[in-house]
Parts: sequence; C-alpha cells; structure tokens
Amino acid sequence: MKRIAILIMLLLWVLPALSQYNRIDSLLLDVFENDKALNHLFDQPSASSYIYSGINCDSKTFYAGRELGENMYSINGNLYVFHSGGLYLGVSGSWYSDLDPGYNFTVATAGIRKPLNQKKNLSFRASYSRYLLNSADSSTENISKNNLGAGLSIRNNWIGGYLSLNALFGKEFSMNLSPAIYSNITLIRFGRYGEIRLVPELSLFIGSETIEYYNGSIIDPLSSPSPVTEKYGLLNTQAYLPVCIYAGNFSFEFGYSMNIPMTQDNNYKYPASSFFSFSVGYLLSLK
Repeated sequence: MKRIAILIMLLLWVLPALSQYNRIDSLLLDVFENDKALNHLFDQPSASSYIYSGINCDSKTFYAGRELGENMYSINGNLYVFHSGGLYLGVSGSWYSDLDPGYNFTVATAGIRKPLNQKKNLSFRASYSRYLLNSADSSTENISKNNLGAGLSIRNNWIGGYLSLNALFGKEFSMNLSPAIYSNITLIRFGRYGEIRLVPELSLFIGSETIEYYNGSIIDPLSSPSPVTEKYGLLNTQAYLPVCIYAGNFSFEFGYSMNIPMTQDNNYKYPASSFFSFSVGYLLSLK
C-alpha cells in the first residue's frame, strides 16, 4: 500500500487539472510516446523480418507536457519481433527514478502493419497492448490495463507524417490522438551503411482533462461541491530535435524536446518545459 500511496501523492501534486485515472495512465503511455525511433519502426512495413531491441532514457518524465515529479528521469526498454507479413510482437517496460517500486509495469503488445498503396509509402497499423502491473495492491485495479492503438503514416525520402489513436480501457476509458510531421535529413554518410541524420518532428497531443469549477464560499470553501466536467482538446505541442547515428546494426539517438502544454481550465496555466533523451537500438535481420 505504501508504494501506491507514494505514486498517487506524487501525481496529485503535479497534475491538479487532470483526473486520477489520467495521472496514473500517463505513466503507461510514456512507454511508447517518448521512444520516437520505435514509433517510426511501427509505421514502416518491410519486406524482411527482423528483431529490434532498444533502451531509451529521458532526463524528465511528462504527460501531455505536464511534468510528473521534479526532475524524475525514466529508462524504457523494449524487445520486438517484426515479421515481413506485417505482424509484430513485443514486450516493453519502464523504470522511474522517484517511484517505489522503480520498475512499475511490463507491456505486452501484438499488432499488424500493412502498406495501403503500391509505393508502400502510405501504411496502416493496429495493435493491442496489455499492461502487467508490478504491484499486488488492489488500488491498481482501478486503472486501465488495456490499450487499442491504430495509426496512419505517409512518407517519402525526406518528409513524413503520422496519425496515432490510442484507446485505454479497463474499469475506466480514455482516448487520445497524436498527429505529427517529421523530416529525414541525411547529414553525413560513412562506411558502407553508416549515416548521421537530423529527424526533427512536430507533434500534437489531443486528449481529455478534468476541469473542476470552484463553487465554494470564501469563508467555507467546502460549503458546496464543485462541479466537474471532462473536456477534450489540445493538451500539448511538442517540438523534437534528434541527431540519429546509424552504424551497422546499431542506432544511437540524442534528442532535445520542447513542450508547450495547454489547458481549458481558465484558473490554471502550465509552463513550457524541455528535456533531453538518449536511445540506443539494435536491429537484427532474420534471413
């Protein structure tokens, strides 16, 4: 119970405009949203089968541009198998510096990705993910443990875009939408397969937040309950600038992200924020 209490107290402190459900689920979404290299692999059908494994580190942890904790860093790991027929299976998880236990959950995912045209530059994907929580406390039963995801992507040699939709459900339900555009700029080529690229990206995060309208008196603020409403809208705009190094089967990504969060709550304003990230990945082709 102590571990759950620490998590809830931390999230209540930093996210006054979001519901308890969204605060906790934000950590689950963080497994996918902050690993841009892995996101692009989901959207690129391939004629060959391969295994991808990677580790991503973020200097701070955010949900929709709202910082979770004070300088709480996270480490995300993943292992995926992508089949040439379009199917993929994988497992991932996250460790957070300020939580107890630090390793909170494991995510198992199964999905499919398919091209929609002959050029194979327009593709669709769909997936199901199950969250396996690292806690025996019954309080965790109140959060969502399932995610249905879908996405569309389009790209050419130097520019692309994608649209991702997530529906989290269990005892609660929530949806979010993320459109994004990115560029793929080759700076240097070295050796037979080596490259250094800039892959700048601009993305939006559209989701729900709980707005509480103050209805108490100055003398007795608890005299009457405050009405609460759930509103969907633009929660964050993120600009991401990574330098990607590809050397043989390895990839390295050094990135800087800037968040501009927004809210429909007229009584609250979130500050702009930024963080650094680093990831390393290994791709093994299956002949």
